[in-house]
Amino acid sequence: MNFTDYLFEHSQAFTTPFLQEGDRIITHQELYHAVNSLADFILRRYGVGKEFLLLAENSRFFIICYLAIIRSGNTVILLETRIGDADLAQIRKTCSISAYFVQERYAARFSDASPHLYSERILDERSDSMPAYPTTQRDEVAVIVFTSGTTGAKKGVMLTHDNLVSNTEAIISYLSPLSPNDRICVVLPFYYCYGASLLHTHLRVGGSMIFSRLVFPAVLLKDLRLHRCTGLAGVPSTFQILINKTSFLREDFPTLRYMTQAGGHLPRKYIGNILDAFPNKKFYVMYGATEATARLSYLPPDLARQKIGSIGKGIPGVTLQVVNQEGVPVQPGEVGEITAQGENIMKGYYKDPEGTAQTIRQGILYTGDLATVDEDGFIFIVGRSKNIIKSGGYRISPLEIEDFIISLPDVQGCVVLGLPDEIMGEAVVAVIQTESYNKSSLAEGIKRTCSKQFPSYKIPQIIEFVSEYPLNSSQKIDRNRLREILLERNKIR
Repeated sequence: MNFTDYLFEHSQAFTTPFLQEGDRIITHQELYHAVNSLADFILRRYGVGKEFLLLAENSRFFIICYLAIIRSGNTVILLETRIGDADLAQIRKTCSISAYFVQERYAARFSDASPHLYSERILDERSDSMPAYPTTQRDEVAVIVFTSGTTGAKKGVMLTHDNLVSNTEAIISYLSPLSPNDRICVVLPFYYCYGASLLHTHLRVGGSMIFSRLVFPAVLLKDLRLHRCTGLAGVPSTFQILINKTSFLREDFPTLRYMTQAGGHLPRKYIGNILDAFPNKKFYVMYGATEATARLSYLPPDLARQKIGSIGKGIPGVTLQVVNQEGVPVQPGEVGEITAQGENIMKGYYKDPEGTAQTIRQGILYTGDLATVDEDGFIFIVGRSKNIIKSGGYRISPLEIEDFIISLPDVQGCVVLGLPDEIMGEAVVAVIQTESYNKSSLAEGIKRTCSKQFPSYKIPQIIEFVSEYPLNSSQKIDRNRLREILLERNKIR
C-alpha cells in the first residue's frame, strides 16, 4: 500500500476539519482531492520513480506537495528552510532532482530550476481526474530526510512506505485513544521527523491540527485554549521556553489531554514542574531518531514520576537494547550503546553505502547514544557518544552535570560542553541561562555546590552565560554553534 493511501484509508470522505491555517479551514475530503489533483499533474508530467525537492514552512502547500509526491509513486526530498548555501548546493549536486516544490518566499534560491520550479500557485491548477496510480512496493523509498547535521555532514535518510506505515501504527497504538476528536497544536516543522509524525498520525485517525509558533510563546498558549487542542508536542526547548517565558504552569487548558516530548533530554526539573502543574494530563517522554523514521521508545505516563529521567522501553514492533562493545546486553548500571530493530528502521543513507554499513549492522541500527538500564529494563540515556567529554583521561557525561546544575536556584538552563584544553585535553564548560543579575556570585555558587556533588574532574572549570541558546532548524539546542560562539569569545585557548 502506498503510504498516502494508508493515511487516507478511513478519512478521505470526512467533511470535518483537518487543518486550520489562519482563518482558512481545510477538511479531510478537500485535502484528499487536492493531493490527488497535484499527484495527477506530477504523474502526467514526470511519471514515477523520480526525486522531487520540497522546501517550505508548515503550510497547506507543504502538506499537499508532500503527500502528492509520495502518492504519485515518487520520492520527496525534505530540506530545512534555513539550510545554508553550501549544504544546499551539495545536496542539489548529489541528488537527481526532477522538479522543485518551493514556497514563494524561498523561490529566489532556485531561480535556475525554472521551468521545473513550482510554488503555491501550482495548487490552483486543479484536476478532478483520479490518476491511474502505479503499484507501490513496500520497500520503495517515499521520503529522504536530510539530518540536521549536529554531529557532522548532512546525511540523507531513506525512509520507505513500509517504514512510515509501521512507525505511524506504533505511535497511534501507544497514544491510544488517539481519535478523530484529537487536535494537535503543531510548533515543530514537518521537515523534522518528529513534526512529520504528528501529520501522519492525525491524518490516519481523522484528527485535526492547528499551526502555532514558539517564537511567540504567549500566542501558543492562546492557540491551545482558543482552538481547544487536545495535544501538544515539543522538544526540550519548547517546554523550557513555555515554563520560563510564559504562564504555562499556571494555566488550566481544560481540553488538553496529553503532551509528548522527544528530540533530546528534558531536565528532570522541568519534567517535575509539568507533572506537578498538570497531574491529570498525560505526559509522554519519548526517544527517537530520523534513521528510525521517528520513534523508538516511550515512557508510559503513569511511570513518568517513578522512572523520571528514563526514555522508557521500545515502542510496539521495535526491539530496543543497550549493548556493550561485544553486542551483549548490558547489566543494570553498565553503560552501552542503544541499538534498535524493527520495520521502522531506514533503508539506508542516500548514496552512502559506507555510512549505512557503519550504522546498520546485520539489520540492527546502532544509534550512537550511550545509555544504561535499571533493574526493570527501563533505559536511561547517558549521552551522545560524540558529546562525551574526555578530560584528563576521564570520560564525562554532560547530561549528569546538566541535570544537577539546572536543579539549582536561579538556573533556567544549562548546557555542558568540552572545549579544547592544552593540559586536560578538554575543559568542562557549563553554559548557563539565567535571569540573575549577579552572575559572578551565581557562578561561584555553582562551582561550590558542584564540588560537593562531583569528583574534581566533573566540576566545570569555566562557567559562561547566555541570554538564549542557539537553536537548530528542529528547535533543538545547537551544540556545535554554541561551541563556536564560545571559541569566538576566545575564552578557551
